[in-house]
Amino acid sequence: MKPRLHLPKPKIRPFWRSVRLTHRFYIITGGYTFMKEGLRKMGWALLFFGIALWVLNKYVFDLTSAAEWVTGQLPWYLVALTMFASEIMVGILPPDLFIIWTKSLSHPWLMVGILASLSYLAGVISYGIGQQLHRLPRVKRWVDEKFAAQFTQIRRFGGLLVVLAALTPLPFPLVSTIAGMVGYRFQWYLWAALTRFIRFALYAAVIFGLV
Repeated sequence: MKPRLHLPKPKIRPFWRSVRLTHRFYIITGGYTFMKEGLRKMGWALLFFGIALWVLNKYVFDLTSAAEWVTGQLPWYLVALTMFASEIMVGILPPDLFIIWTKSLSHPWLMVGILASLSYLAGVISYGIGQQLHRLPRVKRWVDEKFAAQFTQIRRFGGLLVVLAALTPLPFPLVSTIAGMVGYRFQWYLWAALTRFIRFALYAAVIFGLV
């Protein structure tokens, strides 16, 4: 009879200990400083993007009315597909409008879950598009040479940026595309992007009057 091997039980690190260690890592390595500087620089880009979107919405094409028409005239599955298409790379239609639409349905929370899942999947696709873009010689040169320092930081602290974009009005699809473009680890992206579900749940709770 073979002797039994007594293997040590794997040590499972408590969740909050992991959070504290991650927090300490970002303090020591400058992750929060990177986020602060990145948000400041991104703020100007987002301001320009917001102004361009406002001009487009005001004088060229009424995006709000288009979204209201979509949610008012199309069956639920086409509305969901419209949001899914919008959430790939650009995110031109704010998901909040679609969350408001779910309130008129018989099972609003089920639809919120479907929309959140589609948004998460669209982010994964955007990440893949970013990876493919990086294989183009011109884009690769742009990433690896002209903005090497910035994208190295994103590669290192991209999880913070993904979480921030998933929870706030920052363009989540665009950030996902950049994460793929700079080679941020896919497994880490998948974990960070799960916070997108929190954003949909919180917004729905506010819209449904639960908080």
